[in-house]
Amino acid sequence: MVVLWAGAFAAIKHLLDAGLSAPEIAAARFLMVAPAFAATLYLSGGLPGLSRRDWMRVIVAGLCWVAVYHLALNEGELRTTSGTAAVIVGTAPGMTLALALLLGLERFSPWRLVGLVVAFCGVVVVVTLGSGQAVSLDNAAGPLLVLVAAFSFALYNVLVKPLSAHASTTSISSAATLAGTVPLLFLLQPSSGDHLRGLSHEDWALLLYLGLGCTLFAYIGWTMALRRVDASRAVAYLYGVPPLAVVIGALTLGENVTPWLALGTLLVVGGVAVAQVQR
Repeated sequence: MVVLWAGAFAAIKHLLDAGLSAPEIAAARFLMVAPAFAATLYLSGGLPGLSRRDWMRVIVAGLCWVAVYHLALNEGELRTTSGTAAVIVGTAPGMTLALALLLGLERFSPWRLVGLVVAFCGVVVVVTLGSGQAVSLDNAAGPLLVLVAAFSFALYNVLVKPLSAHASTTSISSAATLAGTVPLLFLLQPSSGDHLRGLSHEDWALLLYLGLGCTLFAYIGWTMALRRVDASRAVAYLYGVPPLAVVIGALTLGENVTPWLALGTLLVVGGVAVAQVQR
């Protein structure tokens, strides 16, 4: 699962370079797997015990996870490298913890604060110096958009966490995914069909990789893994996504790995890991 998710950033960057827009990539990715998530929601028993307020929480969470996250990530990758985007998205677990601490869902400790501060310093390094270019608002626009994506995913985690007491996580995530897919349809243009028909076989393979591999198969695989491995141990594997994505971007797209990007990656991954250690 880690390898699949790490490769997604380079795949998105390639499809953007091939002429697809950010909404087109996001919509194609989720429309191809929407029937599978609908079937999963049905087979898992749906969400019969949720109140109207809980349903609104599911819808907002879906908008954060599918629409805001993927649109911000894709738009951000138009303006930065896939490796930089992966490192910034790697802060999402730290952001989730920070939001949980602010809302009283997690217990505060100095150790966690130190980890979050270190990760934040890593983000600053990546956003301002990671590209190796002069510090400017234009150069920081892409990383800042990706930062919005990371925050939206953190917000999704905080929104759905209280719902796990009333329904299965499979049903909740399936319903949220379907709810978040709907707005993507309204962002497509009449020319979107022509753009998709003009893709090469390699481009279509990457779209299938994003939809079937990184979204559907990885979702099922991650759920199966959590049944066999402790959640804390499984999450530890996710720390491998940012550095592996940087390597994949360098090998497949020829992206430049600057010393600043390497330092920022170390600070982000290390800071988030430290913040999640139970003392």
